[in-house]
This record gives sequence, structure tokens and C-alpha cells, in this order.
Amino acid sequence: MFFQKNALLNNLCGEWKNMWKACKNNKEKLVRLSLMQQSIPFFASYCYNGNGLSKDYVLGEFKDYINGKILQDCDDVKGYSYRLFVGYTDDIRPQADITHLMWSDIPIYVVERYKCPILYISNKSTVSLIADGYNYIRVYLFDESELVIEDLDEESTVIVYKYSDKCKVTKGKYCLGKVNEFEKTLRL
Repeated sequence: MFFQKNALLNNLCGEWKNMWKACKNNKEKLVRLSLMQQSIPFFASYCYNGNGLSKDYVLGEFKDYINGKILQDCDDVKGYSYRLFVGYTDDIRPQADITHLMWSDIPIYVVERYKCPILYISNKSTVSLIADGYNYIRVYLFDESELVIEDLDEESTVIVYKYSDKCKVTKGKYCLGKVNEFEKTLRL
């Protein structure tokens, strides 16, 4: 696999070498590996920089595991659920604890009461967020991606970790809750 070879040659995942080998002939295991929270920044950034998988390749080769499919325990955390959306353009309601959105323009990502989802947004994605009620939402924003917080209930909090000076957070008229933004350095 070209992506794996490139990663290993650049010493970006030498410690994961055995995990890569165990997954290389199993598409579900590869998707699960890419959804581990420690893997997402590397996977997202490598794809964005043109060294990783392309949008068309992911859509064609991994269609059975993306855009709505839920995987369990990718990080070996019992009960945690994960989703990967690639090139997606419909509304989403969080049905997983951790969601990674790549090359996607999500008109509305609706978080209902008492949720604490974790969102990874990468590869020039744009996501419009609406949160109703008491929520605590963590967002990891990469490359040129954008988070638009359209409507945030006063009792909700959004914590945004920005890993690029090109990513953007926009607060709409009805963003009444607390939004904390932090600039972070991406260490690959």
C-alpha cells in the first residue's frame, strides 16, 4: 500500500509498524486504524498534503465503512463509537462518540441535548454546527477547514483546537454558548 510505504519511509509511524502489517489486507481494520484518535491527525494531514490517500480512492475502496457506518472500540475503549465521513454533503446527527469529516461540506451537524461528541474536521471541509441544550463538544480543526457555529445554546460549550493558521471558526448570530479556541502545533 502506497500510503503505508510513504508513512514508514518518512518515519511518521514507525512505532505503528506492527499495527500496519496486521491491517494491510483488511479494509475494516485499516479504517479502524485511521479512526484511532492518535491516528486521525496523521491520516488527515498526510491526505491533505497529497502524500496519503485521495478522496476518490477512499470513496471507492472503503465505501462499506464510511459515510454513516458506525465502528466500535477503535481505540480499544469499550463502548466508544466512531464514524468517518468522506465527501459527504448531507445533514448529520451525531450517532457516534468520535466523528472524522474529510472533504465534506456539512450543511448542519445537529447536536441534541446532553451530548459530548468529538469532531475531527479536515481536508478543506466546512461544517455548520447547531447545539441544543447542555452539551460539551470538542472539535479538532485542520488545514483549511472551517467550523461555522450557527446556533449554540447558552448552556453548551465548544472547545476548538486549531492545528493550522488557515483553518477558521465563525460564530453565527445565535451562538450564545461558550466557545474556546486554542492554537495547537501539529506534531507528526
